[in-house]
Amino acid sequence: MNTILRVAVAFALVLSAVASAQQPGSAEYNSVFLPAQGAGDTRSPDPRIRWGSVAGGDDEIWGYTLVGKTEAEAQALAVADCQARGSKNCAPLRTFFNSCIAVAVSSSDPDNRVGKMSPKGLRWVRREATRECGADCKIVYEGCAVP
Repeated sequence: MNTILRVAVAFALVLSAVASAQQPGSAEYNSVFLPAQGAGDTRSPDPRIRWGSVAGGDDEIWGYTLVGKTEAEAQALAVADCQARGSKNCAPLRTFFNSCIAVAVSSSDPDNRVGKMSPKGLRWVRREATRECGADCKIVYEGCAVP
């Protein structure tokens, strides 16, 4: 009887060493997955890029911005500026980054409006806008979207 008891205890010890606990469900149970570096919501705008945009409405009133961190933000800010100036149905017309803009309008013909954008600098876009617009034109908006 002693031998049977010893064999039973030894057998129980051997079986208990092999037994292991298992979590309920699959191997992915309670796992947390994060997006890869630079993907999804973890991506932030490039600080070396500054966006600008021009938006126009039905009545030829334009809105501008030079401070967008992203292209979409610049477009939204330009549309908001266009609406704040009293225009309706404003939509983005042009978007640019790390560049300057100058808009010249003729004093004799308000429909003669020229906008120039370039990374060459404010002096260059002012000169080109007034040259292309004509002698009676003046700059009505200028600025640079630079970081």
